[in-house]
Amino acid sequence: MKSLLNLKGMNKPCCLLINPWIYDFAAHDFWAKPLGLLYIAAWLRKNNWKIYMIDCLNPHHPQMPFEPQVRSATRKHNGTGKFFRQIIPKPSFLSHVPRNYYRYGLTYRLFLKELSRIPKPDVILVTSGMTYWYPGVFAVINICKKMWPDVPVILGGIYATVCYEHAVEYSKADFVIKGPAEITLPSILEKMSYPKLECFSDSLYPAFDLLLPLDYVCILTSRGCPFHCAYCASNLLFPTFYQRSPEDVIKEILFWHQKFNIKEFAFY
Repeated sequence: MKSLLNLKGMNKPCCLLINPWIYDFAAHDFWAKPLGLLYIAAWLRKNNWKIYMIDCLNPHHPQMPFEPQVRSATRKHNGTGKFFRQIIPKPSFLSHVPRNYYRYGLTYRLFLKELSRIPKPDVILVTSGMTYWYPGVFAVINICKKMWPDVPVILGGIYATVCYEHAVEYSKADFVIKGPAEITLPSILEKMSYPKLECFSDSLYPAFDLLLPLDYVCILTSRGCPFHCAYCASNLLFPTFYQRSPEDVIKEILFWHQKFNIKEFAFY
């Protein structure tokens, strides 16, 4: 029934994308954006999905400066700076570390408020960053599961790829994606009876409009690495090396400058 309605354009499926909190002793924003999640957002929109996004690390949330017991997110003109942060209890396995432990990003209350503004989604996609930031990922998934127990949660990103078995066992996500999402996500959505996604296109630009206002835009110039260093996870994240042409990169830079007057760019 879902497929029939979607094909007729009567019931556009809805996806909520979440960039989760960082739980750590220290974190600084050096042009950190959930670029992979933004590419997925653009891809799903092209396939007639309705997209909502919550960026738990949003440094420009208008209500955060008024939240109690929150340390400010001072920013530099080039977009780098501090995240909002709030002291939280340390996990038991880190109790011996003599430093404050923080939740970086929105307060718990504001995250719940953002969730309450969104219509019940059909699917929730959660990304993940550094492997040791998984407590913030788990916290987001737990909250979503309490609010919408029957909505499937799909987890991807760095932690989900590098620590796949750990994520499958402990994250409570319904599906865990290992590696580039464009390879696995279509089959997962088809299992849920959604229409087949058109192939991912290199011509897509990430959906940075979901993160307005923008201090800068991240430009992806390559994926993977031509080397295979034993200590590096690059080849686990992207098994093949791919480079965009200089012409394509320049074209994207001009696009963001002309559309949003962006003058600061971070090259990934």
